[in-house]
Amino acid sequence: MLTRIAPLVYCAMVLVLAGCVSGQVTDAATGQPIAGATVTFRDAAGNSGTATTGEDGLYSFDGSTSPQPAPGLVQFEVSAPGYAMFSGVRDVQYDDNEAQTLGVLNFTLIPKRG
Repeated sequence: MLTRIAPLVYCAMVLVLAGCVSGQVTDAATGQPIAGATVTFRDAAGNSGTATTGEDGLYSFDGSTSPQPAPGLVQFEVSAPGYAMFSGVRDVQYDDNEAQTLGVLNFTLIPKRG
């Protein structure tokens, strides 16, 4: 349960007013966090950014160290050694908190065979 709440807590501590998208990258077979995964986005407004997951599999686009995606459809690529890359569009929606600053997107990667 702690890993589900951790991205929100991280964003809230980092920079609530500027906006934050965060989440966790996990192994599809085991559910374990993937450290060192690369999460990249490109939104319709032309913003792009890259983040790397920590030991806990958490990443964040918090506005203080990298741009965060604009709300709407956003192209994401997530990769890690030993895993098939995820490439797809996700709908970024910030929580309906008063400042509309927190968005959570989790990704699951499938281990490569062999």
